[in-house]
Amino acid sequence: MRTRFAPTPSGYLHIGNAYSFLLTWILARQSEDGQILLRIDDIDSTRARDEYIEDIFQTIDWLGLDYDQGPFSVDDFKKNWSQELRYHRYQQAFDKLKEQGDLFACNCSRKEVFEQSPSGLYTGKCRDLNLPFSSDNAVRIKTTPTPILLEDLFIGDLAIDVDAVMKDFIIRRKDGLFSYQLASLIDDEDDGIDFIVRGEDLVESSAAQIFLGNKLELENFEEVEFLHHPLLVDEKGEKLSKSDGADSIKALREGGMTPQEIYSGFAEFYLGEEVEITHIEQLLDIDFIEEEDEDEFDF
Repeated sequence: MRTRFAPTPSGYLHIGNAYSFLLTWILARQSEDGQILLRIDDIDSTRARDEYIEDIFQTIDWLGLDYDQGPFSVDDFKKNWSQELRYHRYQQAFDKLKEQGDLFACNCSRKEVFEQSPSGLYTGKCRDLNLPFSSDNAVRIKTTPTPILLEDLFIGDLAIDVDAVMKDFIIRRKDGLFSYQLASLIDDEDDGIDFIVRGEDLVESSAAQIFLGNKLELENFEEVEFLHHPLLVDEKGEKLSKSDGADSIKALREGGMTPQEIYSGFAEFYLGEEVEITHIEQLLDIDFIEEEDEDEFDF
């Protein structure tokens, strides 16, 4: 198994991020040959900040987690690991899709998309307009109504119609930045990732990446196993998001919270009952995936 931590430096990490890190770490360390790569997804350079990158290292260290490959400081990350250094790989994939006739330019703003479709789902307005692939336009991929089969170790098997949920999704933004779907896909392929742990809110994004992988004929990505875990939500039932506020791990850590409290909360979240975990190694004694039926966790 080769998996990854793949946080985005767009804000301070929250407990949901910690739970995802813990689950990834546990599954990798329970595997005889498990490896973990730390990959910080800074493709959206407009939102990345040094303090958010530093927070990732501090949170991983504070949680007592280790990883086998990846950056160990902000400077190391910028010099050797930033996604900006892999721009040429994203461009190569983009060029292949363009040559195959899979892409088209679109000048619709987000506001215009919502005016065309209250749900925010793109209508395909620009697909046949043959607009130029210029800096004034975004670039989208032509999706099809053929369902994508996603085999998930927690949710089970799903058939997702990408055309119905992410129709003609963006590959390159108007500002020239490549999309998360393309960059993450190429990185997972190049990094040899074969096990991806994500929140259940990214199921549709995973299906979009499988669709892209098929278009690009990425054979390694066809073998990737997915696990989309439940999300930790706030008191309103909404998923947590990165912020500079009191819900960040940084604020909680500075307020006196201990890693042991995070471990215990993590175990309780999945077990459904109060559990006291005093050391991270105790979490390795929990069997998270059944051997006979991998559709559910086994506690």
